[in-house]
Parts: sequence; C-alpha cells; structure tokens
Amino acid sequence: MVTLLLLGLAIFVWSKSRRNGDEVIATFEALLAAVLLVLAVCCGRLHLPLACLLLAYALFLPRYPSRHVPERSDGRDDIFVEF
Repeated sequence: MVTLLLLGLAIFVWSKSRRNGDEVIATFEALLAAVLLVLAVCCGRLHLPLACLLLAYALFLPRYPSRHVPERSDGRDDIFVEF
C-alpha cells in the first residue's frame, strides 16, 4: 500500500514538474519524483513489474538515424569531432 502511494506521488510530482514554467523548480520537482520512485522500488515489491515496464519503454524508443553516423576513416590517428 505504501509502495503504491509513493509511486502515485512520484507520478504526480513528475507530471507537475513537466507543466512548471520555472526551470529551477521543475528540476527540483523532477529530482523529488526520482527520489520517490527510488523509495517505492526499494521499499516495495515492484522490482520486476517496473523493470519490465522500463524495458518495454526502452524497446519503443526511436533509433538514431544512420545518416548522421560518421564514416570510419582509414587513418588510425584521425579523430572525428562534430561541432
């Protein structure tokens, strides 16, 4: 029960931080949401469901376009720096 309360508070504070116009307060609220999420995971039994949810989310992230990846050069001393 406490785990669900902490998880609900984390989601509420995170969504509140996304709507906040002040960057400093929004960053603080996002940090607070992360701490609440860590407490929910450490104190509760949500390890496996949360890990599956994050894995499913990570699988749907967009890929980096291959046209932006630099070509490999033949020289061993060349360093590619993109500005």
